[in-house]
Order: sequence, then C-alpha cells, then structure tokens
Amino acid sequence: MDTGGLSLDQAPPIDIPARFFLTAPLFAIAAGLLLAWQGPTLLVSRWMPGALAATHLIAIGYLGLIMCGALLQMLPVIAGAPVPAVRLVGTLTHLLLTCGAAGLALGLGGGDSAALLAGGVSAGLGFLAFVFPAAIALVRARGVPGTLLALRAAAIALVVTVILGLLLVAVVLGWPRLPDFSRAVDAHAAWGLMGWVGLLVIGVAIQVLPMFYVTPAYPAPMRRWLAPALLIGIAGASVAWIIGDALLGRLLFGATGLGFVGFAVTTLVLIRRRQRPRLDPTLIHWWSAMLSLCMAAVSWAFAAPPTLVGVLLLVGLGVGLPAGMLFKIMPFLTWFHLQHRQLAAGRFDLRIPHMGGLLSIRWAQAQVGLHLLALGLLCGAVFVPALARPGGLILALSSAVLLVLLIGVARTYRRFAERLAL
Repeated sequence: MDTGGLSLDQAPPIDIPARFFLTAPLFAIAAGLLLAWQGPTLLVSRWMPGALAATHLIAIGYLGLIMCGALLQMLPVIAGAPVPAVRLVGTLTHLLLTCGAAGLALGLGGGDSAALLAGGVSAGLGFLAFVFPAAIALVRARGVPGTLLALRAAAIALVVTVILGLLLVAVVLGWPRLPDFSRAVDAHAAWGLMGWVGLLVIGVAIQVLPMFYVTPAYPAPMRRWLAPALLIGIAGASVAWIIGDALLGRLLFGATGLGFVGFAVTTLVLIRRRQRPRLDPTLIHWWSAMLSLCMAAVSWAFAAPPTLVGVLLLVGLGVGLPAGMLFKIMPFLTWFHLQHRQLAAGRFDLRIPHMGGLLSIRWAQAQVGLHLLALGLLCGAVFVPALARPGGLILALSSAVLLVLLIGVARTYRRFAERLAL
C-alpha cells in the first residue's frame, strides 16, 4: 500500500468514523427486509411508498452515514485539513442522520406525516451539521487537486440535494405547491445520486485506487476537469427540467451520464493494470459497481423501467462499493491506530495484527457473493416480481455479514487497545 503524501498524524480518533461504519449496515438490512416483506409490489413503480422508504434507508441511512464517516477521516489525512470540532460534528451528524433516515422511511413508507416531518428536518440538519464544517476543511485543504475538486463539487451537490429534499417534504405535507412535482423529484435524485454520491465516488477513487491497489493514476484531464464538468451538467439538466424543457434536460442528463460511464470504464482499465495481481473481494465490489453504473446508463438510454435504473445505482453501486471500501478502511484504521498506541506506550513486546489478518477473506468473499446474488435477483424482480422477496432477504443477509465482519474488526481493536493500555 502506498501511503505517501498522507497526513496520518492528523487522523481523528477511531471511534468517530467507526460509529458511522458500524451503524450503516443496519439500514441496508432494514431495506432488504422491507423488500422481502412487501415483495412483488415494491418494485412495480418508483412511486410506491415502500420503494421510497427503501430508497431513503439506503441513500441516507447507509450511504449517507458511510460517506460522512469516511470524509471525517479522509479530509485530515489526504488533505491535511481536520474538520473543526470533529467530535461534536461527528456526534451530531451521526445522531441526526440515523434519526432522519428512520423517520423518512417511516413517514414515506407508512404515510405518517409527523414521522416524515421529523425525519426530513433531522436528516437536513444532520447533513448541514456535517457539510459546513467539512466545507471549512475543504477551503483550507492542500492535497491531491483532482480529489479536492471532486470533494468540493460533491459538497455543493449535497447542499442542493438537501434543499430540494426539504422542499419536497414540505410539498408532500401540503405546504407549498409545485407545478410539476415529478420534475423536482428527478432533480433531487440527480443531485443526490449523481452529484453527492457520484462525485464523491470519483474523489475517493482518484485517491484510494493508486493507494490501496497500486494502480496507475487517473489521466490528468479527468482528474482536473471531470468533476466540475459533471457538476455543471447536473445543474443544467435540473434547471431544464424545472423550467419545462424536457428535451434539453434529457440531452444534458445523457451527456452527464456519458461522463460517468467514461469514469467507470477508465476505473476498470486502471484496475486491470494494477501492480498487485492478487484478487481480493474489494476488487470484485469495484468491478460490479462500475459495471452497474454502465448498465444503469444503458438502461436509462433505452427507456428501461426506472426501478431497474434505481436498483443498479442504489444496490449495485450504492450498497456494493461502500461495502468493498469498508473491507479496506476498517482494517487500515485499526492497524494504524493500534500502531500509534504501541509507539506511544513503548509496548514493542506485543505483536500488533497486520491489516490482512484483521478481516476474514473467506467471509468477505461470501459477502461479495451474496451481494451479487441479491443484485441479480432484484434486477430480475423488476420483470419477474416474485424474485423481490428472495432478493430482499439475500440483500439483508449480505449486509448482516458485512456488519459481523466490521464488528469483528472493532472487537479486535478494543482487545489490543486494552492490552496496550496495561
């Protein structure tokens, strides 16, 4: 692993990102169980209450928690810019996003107006409590330019996503009225999935692929121009939709999608050219996530059901890729913090476990296999609704395996930290 250029001494305490990572799989488990419970009816339309609930369980409860936790760790390490008051920010963000995801799922899935309002406000406050301190860190940051451009663009997209989301909650509750509600929902989804999630994935990939897998760097023009161009494309498409120019919106959205496909294909090429030929489970997650992104773009271009595009993006990319990265991030953080404690205590008589020994490769491979099976079943359920129940159960099972693996790493950290403290 190439850790050159990282400011590891500025990393926050391990419990701050760990609480995000250990909570997130619970929401993916809940989404899988919801799919299993409601079964064939859930994937009939993206407007089904259960589909909206599952979407927000994954988008806020799973993806939101993992992304915010990862950025609290990454910003000081890769950019030398610690998030101000990181413990307070981490605690507030974790609590508010957890409550917000649960409230939104209950409100959207069960028609509970009070839960919807509480969930929307809580999630909005949680993201805002995170994004403003993170923005301060991003302004101060001095690191890999391509990564910082993508992270700054993702922060802008998050703010727009939150504003649109709160507006939509207010509309559902009957306060303001919008001339075309569905276009505002499309804009919200575009800013959330393509802006916040997509641009953040690009920023993370530019940094972690060469570091963890010793791949060649992304081409310089892609590092410099891709994230700003995609942000402009998302903004243009959403404005076109809102003002009613559907053709221009579709053209701009399609061009933006092509940009993401170019990123996905480049990522697959770089992974193939990595210097470490060893196959590990995280690489399978990267492959399946990038292929899911390409298939989502093709499905949208050929007017496939929107629920198919949603499954490919939310499950294929949104659930799979963070799981694969956690297989690397949690063992790395554990190894690094234990090594730091060992140096501080002078306890060289105690052997610290290495990264490769902190997480069972066999169980990680099982998790990948379960995830791919769930993805295949849920894609098939768009056309054969009976597949939704087994797909949901297996999605819940794969997320449960991920949670057990992460808990195992956390327990190993606690055990060795207690021994080093003696």
